[in-house]
Parts: sequence; C-alpha cells; structure tokens
Amino acid sequence: MNDADLIVYEIARGRIEKGDFHSLAEAFNADTIPKEQLHALFGRVMWCIAGYDSDPAELYTIPPVRSFLSAWRDHRPHWLFFGWLGSDNLKVLYLSLLSRATAIGHEPAGLCQVTFDLRELGSLLATDLEVADSICARIGISPARRLQRVREVMGYFGYSKGGCV
Repeated sequence: MNDADLIVYEIARGRIEKGDFHSLAEAFNADTIPKEQLHALFGRVMWCIAGYDSDPAELYTIPPVRSFLSAWRDHRPHWLFFGWLGSDNLKVLYLSLLSRATAIGHEPAGLCQVTFDLRELGSLLATDLEVADSICARIGISPARRLQRVREVMGYFGYSKGGCV
C-alpha cells in the first residue's frame, strides 16, 4: 500500500467531548459495509484525534478521549481490521483503553516511552484480533493473509515470536 491508499479520518475534540461516537461507529461498522468496500478498507484507515494540540497531556491520558475511545471500541471492536499500522496513531487508541499508561522520558521531537501492563494490552489485542479475523473470514480473505495480519499487528505493538521486544 502506498500513502495514496491511506484513508485519514479526523475525530474532532467537540465530538469527543460530547461522547458522540455513534456516527463514527456506523461509518466503520463491518456488519453493514458491503464486502467489496471492506476489502478496500482492510488495514487502510488512520484515525486522528484533533483539537488537543495545546493540551500538554498525552492523548491517552485525557479523560474525555479515554471515555470516547473506550465507548467506541466497546460498541464496535473493529479497529484491528480497519487500522493502518504505518504510524503510532493506532497505538494511542489502544493505550487510551488501558487502566494505566504512563509516559516517561519525553524527547524534544515529541517522542516518549510508555509503561503499561503488557497482559492487559495482550488481552485487548487477542479479543480484537478475533473480531478482525472473523471479519476477514467472512469476506473471503485467505487464511495466509489473515495470519500475516495477526503477525503484522503483533509486531506493530512490539510483540515478537518469543515474547515482547
């Protein structure tokens, strides 16, 4: 996939603070999108949270962001089917779901390390990978490609064959 194939979906602060995830959940509802469109959307969507640039807190620690993303994921756990793995945006979404994630070692470039419970993240990923795999199977994605996606997702989140990197 090249960047021209990427679909960027901006989620505005106003929507987040109102808790209005329903139209977003329906836009990415794998149960109602036609099979051909699902194929075209597989692994191509990057969700961006907008309106918090002036907030010094990390996005995944901001209560309205955490509440919004948790409610959206609880309603439609389809992120690992649609989600693009070419940036850290999907990681931020998942960090916001964890009971505790702490940023340490901020760098001038805006990078930081985050500590969190690997088991909690692993549990979320396992659940959502099952959902993604089910969608893939339903629309006829080959078992080999489905396994490849699982490996891509696990590598993206820092898990390797022998454990976490």
